[in-house]
Amino acid sequence: MPRSKKVQSREEFQVFEDYLAENGLKHSRQREIILEHFLANKGHMTVDDLYRIIQRTHPEIGRTTIYRTLKLLCDAELAEAIELNDGLTRFEHLYNSEHHDHLICTECGAIIEFTNDEIERLQKEIARAHGFSADSHRHQIFGVCRKCNRRRRPIKKNRSKNKSRRTDYSLSEAELIHL
Repeated sequence: MPRSKKVQSREEFQVFEDYLAENGLKHSRQREIILEHFLANKGHMTVDDLYRIIQRTHPEIGRTTIYRTLKLLCDAELAEAIELNDGLTRFEHLYNSEHHDHLICTECGAIIEFTNDEIERLQKEIARAHGFSADSHRHQIFGVCRKCNRRRRPIKKNRSKNKSRRTDYSLSEAELIHL
């Protein structure tokens, strides 16, 4: 039975408290607020995303404090940093989360999470074949999402209502992809 969000959240706060204590770091109300807002917002957030959310109710908390706290959340294994080709680091929930991989649109920045048992099996098989002991991995596929692909396609004008036969024998882009 899945735990409630409130129970999960309390557990994450305790993990963070324990991490701070074990590493001789101070507990602060600002760190608590940042963790609270991070946990309340799912997805892949940049420092600026979280900053904009927190500024609405806590304008005294700055970007640097948010960045440092997100780094601590990563160190405490509550969050994971994801580096993309756009130079922005995004953070996502890690604690008690199922492993997943990412499809990343290089045009709009959309991030699509996916899992695939066959990919996972192949990765383990490849590591084993090389005598490699994998601790973790990150699988990111960069390309163009469905929405951006639709925008890319040129709109074809119907030249005539009666298309009897194809007289243009050059291959379309879609036909070339399937060759």
